[in-house]
Amino acid sequence: MLSKAVSSRWLAFNAVGLTGVLVQLSVLAALTRGAGLDVAVATLLAVEAAVLHNFFWHQRWTWRDRPAAGRREVAGRLVRFHAANGFVSFVGNIAITAWLAGLGLEPVLANLIAIIACSLVNFAAGDLVVFRTTAAILFVAAAATPLGAQSSAALKGWQDYTAAVDRRHANAGATEFFALDLRKVRGWRERAKGGGIPMVEVKPPGIPHAKMHHWAGAVYVPKTTVDAVVKRMQDGAGRESESYEEVKASKLLERNGDRLRVFMRIERDATLLTVTYNTEHEVEYRRLGNRATSRSVSTKIAELANAGTPKEREKRAGDDHGFLWRLNAYWRFEQWGDGVLIECESVSLSRHVPLIARPVVGPIANRIARESLERTMRSLRRFVS
Repeated sequence: MLSKAVSSRWLAFNAVGLTGVLVQLSVLAALTRGAGLDVAVATLLAVEAAVLHNFFWHQRWTWRDRPAAGRREVAGRLVRFHAANGFVSFVGNIAITAWLAGLGLEPVLANLIAIIACSLVNFAAGDLVVFRTTAAILFVAAAATPLGAQSSAALKGWQDYTAAVDRRHANAGATEFFALDLRKVRGWRERAKGGGIPMVEVKPPGIPHAKMHHWAGAVYVPKTTVDAVVKRMQDGAGRESESYEEVKASKLLERNGDRLRVFMRIERDATLLTVTYNTEHEVEYRRLGNRATSRSVSTKIAELANAGTPKEREKRAGDDHGFLWRLNAYWRFEQWGDGVLIECESVSLSRHVPLIARPVVGPIANRIARESLERTMRSLRRFVS
């Protein structure tokens, strides 16, 4: 059963949507029948009219319990509303309407079908991205699994998977030292030496109520040694914000030989919004002759609300976007000619995404994991060069 609050919001969303439909169909009819415009152009203008109408009433009514802090936030919401709901409406409406009209269906009826097809995705995007900073989309027809049960099952799957990665990483003397070799990525050393960042996605097994993301990437740093690279990274611990694109603040919390504990404030671009985290990591280095390894495990990941403002606060678990829940990084360094090959495996966990939101959120979370690793490798190459 849906909660009363969610039911009320869903009813309000549909009420606004229905009046938006009338606005859209009226504008479309006027432009196609009265002005004689092309169906695609008329649909574009009709959708924009409906988008502006719907945004106004969603702000004032549907999500009135989530008021904007000021004009700047309203403007940001409008941009996100266009990017999320507007994108779905423009692409879905234009493509479906033009396609059905091309099959001979009357344009207004074709557009009505397109509107229905896009409505659920629009609700999910509005609740997830535009008017609320939370990953939990509450419009789920089935009974929701309690957060505690979700966390327990998901973390058990995460721990089992990362334990296997830990064992492989600890076996540094294995023939296939690099994950890219294990994954049979051809020519990756040459591509790295040529300035590229060869990457491969590893498909982790599915786990209940969460999704794991596993990427490996590599860079080559010429005219240096493994010892020099490792020393540079250790000496730079706590000053990552000076060199890494995503790190906005950092601090060395503890140093014990080759073991470090570091705080980092990480900012990640999630396509339609920027997500900022306070994180802490335990890092350990091992030297193995002309090779070395490093393992970094997050011990704290807290998403921030109103980051960089006087209202900044850390969100509670389950009240965040859920794009980043856990994060491990496995580094490998090997002397290759006059330079060093550096590989990083990034294994991360994002929270459960209800079925209705997966087409929107799933690709975003996976893209964040990939692009974050790519930015990290690019920043590292500059840092140790």
